[in-house]
Amino acid sequence: MSKLTKKDKLNIYKEWTIENKRSAYLSKKYGIGSASIKYLVSLIHRHGIGILDKPYTYYSAQFKLEAINRVLVNHEAAYSVSLELGLKSQGILINWIRSYKENGYNVVIKRKGRQACEEQRAREIEERKRRIASPEFKAYCRECIYKKIGCLGSKEKKPTKTEIAQAVRELRLELGLGVKTILSILNDPNNALPSLSRSNYYNILKREDQDEIKHHSLIKRIKEIFFELKDRYTAPGYRTITDHLHS
Repeated sequence: MSKLTKKDKLNIYKEWTIENKRSAYLSKKYGIGSASIKYLVSLIHRHGIGILDKPYTYYSAQFKLEAINRVLVNHEAAYSVSLELGLKSQGILINWIRSYKENGYNVVIKRKGRQACEEQRAREIEERKRRIASPEFKAYCRECIYKKIGCLGSKEKKPTKTEIAQAVRELRLELGLGVKTILSILNDPNNALPSLSRSNYYNILKREDQDEIKHHSLIKRIKEIFFELKDRYTAPGYRTITDHLHS
């Protein structure tokens, strides 16, 4: 909504509330998305027209973290949190969350000018360690692990060690955690999740790497067939791929 003037925003609110014009019409007229139209109307309705005169606001790391935790930990909707906080765009909080995850679950405040000095970097590292050790972050990680591992297998069939190892590898990328931390949560005797030892995890990865080297050409061809077929099939299965592999 940054390209809209205050007059444009007031006109949108007036046309929505008084003239009963809706998002499809207003989106086309003002050249912004329907979701942005609805958010603008809701923002003015909640905070009043004065919200449009709100100057540039600096949001501290603590403010951002509290907003992010309301979504990731308390499971509140990002839309409603953004409205309550009076953020001018519904994408602001979404961007904070994305940056938070990309930076190892650490709020990064961008600074203008030269790069931060070594002392500042050290403080940021310590801050990241502190956040990783926080109960809120641990609870969020535990929930992600439970959800991902719990979806493996079925009532009739338990997940294989290879499936668990693959899930652990994905969780490392998603959460930015070490193998030891993930496996300690996974192997906690107080939960009902399937266990996996550290040695098993690395043995499986080593075996997969050896398979990749040994069958590199075959794996490459299978991937090529998959991408060739995915436009014709929602999810080409192994039988379809095998038929094309031997044709």
